[in-house]
Amino acid sequence: MRRYFADTFAQIVFSTIVGAFVEIFVARLSLGQSASVRLAAIPVILFVGRPYGLYRDWLFRLTAGNSSQLKATAVDTFANVTFQIPIYCALLAINGATVSQIVSAASSILVISALSGRPYGLFLVWCRKLFRVKAMTQGESRPVEPDRLQ
Repeated sequence: MRRYFADTFAQIVFSTIVGAFVEIFVARLSLGQSASVRLAAIPVILFVGRPYGLYRDWLFRLTAGNSSQLKATAVDTFANVTFQIPIYCALLAINGATVSQIVSAASSILVISALSGRPYGLFLVWCRKLFRVKAMTQGESRPVEPDRLQ
């Protein structure tokens, strides 16, 4: 259960900050529209926060063997982009964004997701440590104990 809370907490905090920035300053959604999207995202994140963590961990296990920062960055970036973009577009559509706004926001969030993939991966590992659960880290083929995450 702590694993669910850690993964979900990490995704709510991180996506609220990054998503609101993109929606307001890049896609030019109103504060109300962005707040609506962010609030609508919370129930979705409650459902997908842990599956994302499992997906990311699976990708790390799949690519185990090379423990470079480049690999960790590539895995985190790929996981973030391929998991988040479809969900984000659906949330925008459900909350009244126009096709133009969705394309603008999705294009921007694609870049933002690529740039934030590794920072989010590191934040996720930190949240897992905070919640005292085993976490996948760079170069690990299976979760490590929280006290080994230094």
